[in-house]
Amino acid sequence: MSVAESEARHRALLGALPDGVLLQDLNGSVLLANLRAGQLLDLKLLEESSSGVPAQRRADETGPMVLNGHRRVADPRPGRIEGVNRISSAALRSGQMQSGFTDPVLVDGVSQLLQVTSIPLLGDDGMPRAVVSSVAPATDPAAVPSAAQEAGGDDIFRRTMQHSPIGIAVATLNGRFLRVNRTLCRMLGYRADELQARTLADIVHPQDIATVRARIAGLISSDEDSLRLERSFVGHGGMHLWGTLVITPIRDSSSRPVQLVVQVEDRSDLYQAQGLMTHMTLHDRLTGLPGRPLVLDRVQKALDRTRRSGLRAAVLQGDVDHFRVVNDNAGYEDGDEVLAEIGRRVAASLRAGDTAGRLGGDEFVVVCDDITDEGEAGAIADRVRAAVNEPLVLGGRTLRPTISIGIALSTSADNDPLMLLRDAEIATYQAKNRGRDRWDTVDTGLRKAASERLDLESQLRTAISDGELELHFQPIVGLTGRRVIGREALVRWRHPQKGLMPPITFLPIAEESGLIVELGAWVLRAAVRAAAASLDPGYVAVNVSPNQMIRPGFSAQVETVLAESGLPAGQLVLELTESVMLSAAPAARLEIDRLHRLGVRIVVDDFGTGFSALSYLRDLPVSGIKVDRSFTAGLGDDPQCDRIVEALIGLGHGLGIDVIVEGVETERQSDLLVGIGVQHAQGYLFGKPSPQYELQNA
Repeated sequence: MSVAESEARHRALLGALPDGVLLQDLNGSVLLANLRAGQLLDLKLLEESSSGVPAQRRADETGPMVLNGHRRVADPRPGRIEGVNRISSAALRSGQMQSGFTDPVLVDGVSQLLQVTSIPLLGDDGMPRAVVSSVAPATDPAAVPSAAQEAGGDDIFRRTMQHSPIGIAVATLNGRFLRVNRTLCRMLGYRADELQARTLADIVHPQDIATVRARIAGLISSDEDSLRLERSFVGHGGMHLWGTLVITPIRDSSSRPVQLVVQVEDRSDLYQAQGLMTHMTLHDRLTGLPGRPLVLDRVQKALDRTRRSGLRAAVLQGDVDHFRVVNDNAGYEDGDEVLAEIGRRVAASLRAGDTAGRLGGDEFVVVCDDITDEGEAGAIADRVRAAVNEPLVLGGRTLRPTISIGIALSTSADNDPLMLLRDAEIATYQAKNRGRDRWDTVDTGLRKAASERLDLESQLRTAISDGELELHFQPIVGLTGRRVIGREALVRWRHPQKGLMPPITFLPIAEESGLIVELGAWVLRAAVRAAAASLDPGYVAVNVSPNQMIRPGFSAQVETVLAESGLPAGQLVLELTESVMLSAAPAARLEIDRLHRLGVRIVVDDFGTGFSALSYLRDLPVSGIKVDRSFTAGLGDDPQCDRIVEALIGLGHGLGIDVIVEGVETERQSDLLVGIGVQHAQGYLFGKPSPQYELQNA
């Protein structure tokens, strides 16, 4: 706030108060003063003549001295202004109200002290821009508090401070309230007379009284201007509020403290906002349950309590079964509604004192105290399962969700909370593998396998960023002439210790951990660049994970990769599994349509292994199917395989789409396929996967 703005804002106050009031800048120069200030401080005041030219007049001359309620000042008398400057400078330094007394001066022929109260005027940045002071005659401060109540100090407090938005009181050195303003009364819920019958210790939270008393004693015995504390206060009826406490001593001319000015600023809203932010940090946004950091804290506290009880702590982790199906078919918003309801059910099924939390996705956790054995933990898990399994109506359909739960029991109070959580996660995998909708505990062998899996997941994350992945390409040929028409890109991991690892050893881990999205993006970019850099006119086929397809923006990613590489869209084939096509959610179908419009071809991989209708071949822009290698292996030996392959070939021809048979390893298989009209095939007979992308005829 500028000095000019401050002048305008406080003009009415300066002109109306019967006490002396003056405005000073940061250097102590007096900018504005009313008549009473001129009389008390022996200031020279300027008034404007009718012509607008300032005319000088002594402050004690008769006649009206009104210039919008204030006077500009010229040549202030240094003798009297020094006492004001000492107090106003302290207010500017501290940013808080300051009060004190000047040396004795002659007022109306009588030697008197002047009591000065200075308040800094702060700008928008919280820094002082000017200071306003009130001045009035006071009796000897050694006679306080009675003198302060009987003299002009009472008027100063009542007139200048009553409308302050901060709670303010004048107190004795031992904390007894002498005067209080209406804001402090409203803040604490007391009438003025009720509050004046109390002490500062009565409104400070009991656990803070000793600290506040010690700090006040230190303030009184030192030369400090004020002390500032963040404390809890107790009001009428036991009400509590958080606030900033500022205590400033009023000193006499010898700098002895004679009274205390107490300021209390209500900060409850800020503390509530901070508490809300802390809650949001530690709790899951969707369910309101504790998140991972708070869950780990609860596990540690449960372990600490086992030292005294001699019992055990238990961690139960639950994964909702087949939750991806809900998201794929109902959408993420309905999926969130399901998760929120399951969170409520899990929490409601627990004992008092147990903690329910959410780790993310469809993973929930329960922390239990005072568990005797596995059977008791299992009983809690059964209650959670039963609660989750209650019917749930979603979009007019009734669902009966189930949950698989893993249990980890502490063996000592020194157990690591992270290890307990990890063991519960391992047991959850085991429960899922054994049929779902059940609970299980971890065993040594499973713990070792899971530990190795988690280590491999961590290493895979590093492999993606450190360039340990590489692509091998297997040719796809025309059976007549065996000319290479395309190549399938197959990812390999060249592990620093384990050597070249096939995809079966790490792709399942990538799928479960979500790393498949990052890995799939790397494969897509590397395959398209390799194809664009070659002279081969054939296409490159890239396998796409379900996790990639269900994420919006996949088609835009493909478009970007094609544009960066220069590869024509017609030379890119994306292979989707039959399960992806069968369960394609609206969002995934939209991505498939966009890819088709780009000119990218879609081929269904592992065709024939699904178990649902073939309507997606009619409804989605599919350009080809790949017959699974399991049917190829029995050609010529198993009549059922022969008939199935013939039927699939006939289906493809009838729909006008390409048919590629995988897993061809012998000349006999090749001849049989040619005999039933197969045009394209892939397998070791025509070439094994190779790191080289080159023109090659099988």
